[in-house]
Amino acid sequence: MANAFTTQILEEGPRNVSIKLVGILDTSNLGSTTALAMSSINQGGIGPTPEQVRIDHIEYVIGSQLTVQLLWDASTDVVAVPLVGSGLSFLRELGGLTNNSGTGKTGTINILTTGYASGTQTFLIILRLVKQGANL
Repeated sequence: MANAFTTQILEEGPRNVSIKLVGILDTSNLGSTTALAMSSINQGGIGPTPEQVRIDHIEYVIGSQLTVQLLWDASTDVVAVPLVGSGLSFLRELGGLTNNSGTGKTGTINILTTGYASGTQTFLIILRLVKQGANL
C-alpha cells in the first residue's frame, strides 16, 4: 500500500469551516502537500472564497514516530503549528493562529511530516477555522 492523505470538510458556513485531515503512512514521510486550498471553501460555489483562514481550534492524534507540521503556504512556507502526540488546543481565546506568511502568501494550508522510520504511522487532525478576507 502507498501513503494516503485526505482532507474532508466536515461543515462549512458563511464564516466558519471545520475540516478533518487523515494520513496513513506506510512507506515514507508525507512531503509538503496541500491540506486546504481557499478555492475549496466557498460554500459549494454560492459563497465568497476567503483570502485566508485563522485556526481557532485543533484536535489531533499523531503516530508515535511522527511530527506533523501545518504550514502557511507562501514563497517560503511558514510553520503555523508543529504537532506531536495528541492534544487539544483552544486558540480562539488567544486570537487564533493567523497567517503570518509573507511574500507569495496564498492562504493555503500545507501539511508535512517528519520522523517516519517504519511500519504504519497514522494521524488525525480536526481544525476549526474562521474565514478571513475583504469579501467576507
